[in-house]
Amino acid sequence: MNPQDDPALHDPTNVHDTYGHEVRPAAFLAPDLAVRSDASDFVEMPDVSTVPPQHEPLPVWLYVVCGIALFFAGSSYAGLELGEGYYDQGMGGPAVSHEDVAQAAAPTDPMSLGKQLYQGNCANCHQASGAGQPGSYPPMVGSEYVLGNKEMLAAILLDGVQGPLTVKGGQYGTNVMPAWANLSDEKLADIMTYIRKAWGNGGDEVKPADVTAVRTKDASRSSPWVSSDLDKMKSAK
Repeated sequence: MNPQDDPALHDPTNVHDTYGHEVRPAAFLAPDLAVRSDASDFVEMPDVSTVPPQHEPLPVWLYVVCGIALFFAGSSYAGLELGEGYYDQGMGGPAVSHEDVAQAAAPTDPMSLGKQLYQGNCANCHQASGAGQPGSYPPMVGSEYVLGNKEMLAAILLDGVQGPLTVKGGQYGTNVMPAWANLSDEKLADIMTYIRKAWGNGGDEVKPADVTAVRTKDASRSSPWVSSDLDKMKSAK
């Protein structure tokens, strides 16, 4: 007999064992009893798409805290003003004071320092080019007072000078150049070095000790130098 003709396979009753467990579902063993789309009582169920689970939004304060943390973390790479006179140099660098940063960035050679001092204290009258102003303020370029005796130049800066003066054959009036004794010997030496070497002057460097010696020697002087005084120092060694 063909197994498919076994009447047990066509029994519409589900078969259970003695414990009540289903061992032969009728619909499985009898395909004609399974759900069929062409059956008169078949009802097609619509497809239902899966709805993604809804998540609670993160609180605003968490975004704020994370943003602040990232900002300060980023300062380790970019460098950050920390306040109270300190500056974060960036990743791996210690915080340093503004004074330390300024000192590190400031020039240290006499010519650069002298140029800064000259532009801040002298260029208004003698011009940034060192050309001076005809009839009023003598030039620095090629001046016998600039390129001559260092002691004479230091004396002019420390005590000032009263015109009239003859410089490079030109006459300059009765204007008074003020004393710059308030500047340190180091700063005056830098100015002297700059004006003796700039603009093609070709002079040599002046040391702070050169200025100190003149300051000590003329400590009692309280009036500016005049042309007759300077003439005596022009040829001094």
